[in-house]
Amino acid sequence: MIKVFSGIRPSGKLHLGNYLGAIKNWIELQNTADQAIFAVVDYHGITTPFDPKKYHEQVMDIVLDYLAAGVNPEKALLIRQSKVPQHTELAWIFNTITPVSWLDRLPTYKEQLAKSPKYNHIGLLDYPVLMAADILIYKSNLVPVGEDQMPHIDLTNEIGRKFNSMFGDTFPAVKAQLTEGARIMSLQDASKKMSKTGDEGIALSDSPDDIRKKIKKAVTDSGKYILFNQEEKPAISNLITIYHLLSGKDIKQIETIYEGRSYADFKSDLAEVVVNFLKPFQAKYAELKNDPEYVLSVLTKSEERAKVLASSTLKEVKEKMGLE
Repeated sequence: MIKVFSGIRPSGKLHLGNYLGAIKNWIELQNTADQAIFAVVDYHGITTPFDPKKYHEQVMDIVLDYLAAGVNPEKALLIRQSKVPQHTELAWIFNTITPVSWLDRLPTYKEQLAKSPKYNHIGLLDYPVLMAADILIYKSNLVPVGEDQMPHIDLTNEIGRKFNSMFGDTFPAVKAQLTEGARIMSLQDASKKMSKTGDEGIALSDSPDDIRKKIKKAVTDSGKYILFNQEEKPAISNLITIYHLLSGKDIKQIETIYEGRSYADFKSDLAEVVVNFLKPFQAKYAELKNDPEYVLSVLTKSEERAKVLASSTLKEVKEKMGLE
């Protein structure tokens, strides 16, 4: 059986990198998986600076993004992590078997601490243990992620194996699934992943004019040829990848279309590809925003079903540990 779990932190507006790197894959997986659960991981979101007055709205905004992008409540559960308490209960159990050295070696803690030196707390270090619990509480075995999350999937498997060896076979091996869009880069610096800030990324909610301005300003490489070569031409290769994934055109086909043409021509056409791709998403988003009762009903039903699945796993865990 294929059991899928994935989640995104509500730390700002979702952007094209989030869609191409994760959500696009979710939409495909929900049609083939035996179980699919997609979460807004709001407990992970509070490990870095946030505004309590705006946080609930940010969480609901991500929920709307998921639904507008195509997450289907008939085929997948859509949950808020904090509404299913079994996540944190299993995380505490995992804390009792996870060596601190396993967490020390991961890049996440040091990277986040460098960004917010005053935000130093145990949650930042322990973040990957909660992520392991998010995945394993549903006995998920397939997790669509970006390349930067691979160390966390490895840790999830280490924790699962250790629990199994100590208390008996309980958790499956987890496989990561990377997509073509798993590494969409910044429009201003092709060495960094696309982010939600400034002109570096395209938010799913950006207006057509904003999209055109951002792509017009996007950096390109030296030379004038529109060719896909991630080593020698990373910036234009990133833009070609976006064009390819949103239009469905092959990379070679795109190179042929723009042979002998300018970067300006290419970027002008790419902007229209993005604008047209996001039109139906933005219309659906507006429709959902005007129907909060429906959105809440989707969440409530999903979260109740998720609690049943999570409770079953937690009961088994406690029985094997002598807690029940």
